[in-house]
This record gives sequence, C-alpha cells and structure tokens, in this order.
Amino acid sequence: MVSNFIMTVYGADIPGILKSLARMTRDYEGSWLTSKVIKLDSQFAAIMSVIVSDDQESMLKAALEKAFPSINFIYTPAKVLCQEPLKTINLVVDCIDRPGLTGDLSNILANLDLDVENMECKRMVMDGIGETVFSAQLTLAVPEGVDSEIIAGEIETLSEDVKVNVL
Repeated sequence: MVSNFIMTVYGADIPGILKSLARMTRDYEGSWLTSKVIKLDSQFAAIMSVIVSDDQESMLKAALEKAFPSINFIYTPAKVLCQEPLKTINLVVDCIDRPGLTGDLSNILANLDLDVENMECKRMVMDGIGETVFSAQLTLAVPEGVDSEIIAGEIETLSEDVKVNVL
C-alpha cells in the first residue's frame, strides 16, 4: 500500500536544505508529487505532497526529524477529493491599500468556496499619488463551469477602487 501525506517544513534557510530533504525522501523510496517553497529573510517554508510506501512512512518521518533537528515538520494526511473537473484561473487585484484588505479578500474567496493555489500580495508606496497600493496575484482552482468574470466582479465589491484583471 502507498501513503500520501502533506508535509509542511519550516525554519532557518540552510543552504541545500531542499535538495537534502528530497534526497532523503528518495532514500526511503518516496517522492514529492507537488511542492511549494517560499524564502523570506533567511527563513523558509515549504509544503509538499509526499507519496511513500506504508512500511516506509514512519521511518522516513523519523529520519527527517533526526537529520534536521532545527527544522520543524508537520504531517497531515492528504485528502483525496472526488469532485467535478477543475480549471485554473489567474487574477491580478489592484487597489489602494487599507487595513484588513488581505483578510477581506481571503473571506470573499472562502465564501465563494474557491481553492486558492497561490496568492502573492505586495504593497508599494506610490509617491505620485501619496498612497500605498496593494497588488495581489491569485491562482485559483475553480469548477469548469465557473465564469472568471463573475469571480472578478465579486472581488471588485471590496471597494470602489478595486480593479481585477483576468489573465
């Protein structure tokens, strides 16, 4: 039998850490189906969907934690969902920044029951207008029949100055 779990890893960004984690996973006959990594100010966080044989899973987890004692590991069983086919849509959201904006955007996406595959938010001071501008790039997994323009319209209800571009 095969085990599939989500492994979240975070800590100080050690040179070669991802390569070492991948090598050790392969040593236990496992592999990463997908992964996402972020590095920020000498820290890193990664999330991987790992597949490994049932008899190797506990040994792999123990070996990783022993080999990397300064890194934090969290394991969660992967959910297998039987659902309608999904498509990916990409959006860019731009507006004047305000407190709570990221949370409000996240709430709209959650209320629409959309899967956020990636969300990158940036804030930039714009000297010409004397304001801070918010920009978010979103990748969403949505059911095939969902119209991306309707999603964009829902997000634009955040405030009058919100503009959403569907890519």
